[in-house]
Amino acid sequence: MTQRLDPLATAAAGGTIQRWLDQLPDPDDARLDKMAVLEDFCRFCGEAPDALIGSLFRPTDDGPRINLKRRRQVMEWIDAFESEGGGRTSGNVVRSFLIHNGVAMTARPTW
Repeated sequence: MTQRLDPLATAAAGGTIQRWLDQLPDPDDARLDKMAVLEDFCRFCGEAPDALIGSLFRPTDDGPRINLKRRRQVMEWIDAFESEGGGRTSGNVVRSFLIHNGVAMTARPTW
């Protein structure tokens, strides 16, 4: 049986970036580029990576659940980050970080 992801524990332990990098098949130079994009996004929204992931979950008796209102806010930040020069590729890097740390993302149609 697979052990269930506990994003709150990972964020509290400061392991969100490592969890993400461990799951990327990219070579080291591509990983560095993605880390730079994540750093730019975190500077843009004023959140550290671990704090960002931790803020997206709320504890419940059944385990951590996504805070939907906060997720919508972060999705808006990603849209603004893309619009202000990050571009879709950079937004996808941020989404990858969130997804690999247990944040389910929903796509909005682009039409």
